[in-house]
Amino acid sequence: MANLFPVGYEDLITEADDSLFLNHVGYKKSVDFSDGDLTRNGLNSLNTATGVLAWEHWCQNCLATERYACPVYSTDFGIEIEEAFHTNDKKKSESILTREIREALMADPYKRTKSVESITFKWSPDSVDVDVHVIGIDEATIDVNATIRRR
Repeated sequence: MANLFPVGYEDLITEADDSLFLNHVGYKKSVDFSDGDLTRNGLNSLNTATGVLAWEHWCQNCLATERYACPVYSTDFGIEIEEAFHTNDKKKSESILTREIREALMADPYKRTKSVESITFKWSPDSVDVDVHVIGIDEATIDVNATIRRR
């Protein structure tokens, strides 16, 4: 019986699959959702965000998402919000949130986050506003503002 596939096709498939993961580092363009939703231009096509702006959006979404709560995200995405709100001590809550925020932002799958520099908190009864200064690869800097709400 004749073989429909060329000799060594298994190696070609493996090389193609491996190449999907080789370029998995850096700032990638994305659609712009600066206003919390997709934005469109006058031609009704989606606006694009620069790579650094897309990274900033990713960081904001990461900080506002409860870890393990949404099955479409990996287990590295988001922070454990409830753990921080269950303590009765603000200093302990801030310590937990600081650790969670650093871990979450450093787990960026595109490896854009080089370091998390400073984190400040502004508390209200059922939420906390977080300001984070983040350094990325190529020394890009962003200031991420997110509101973390008690569920």
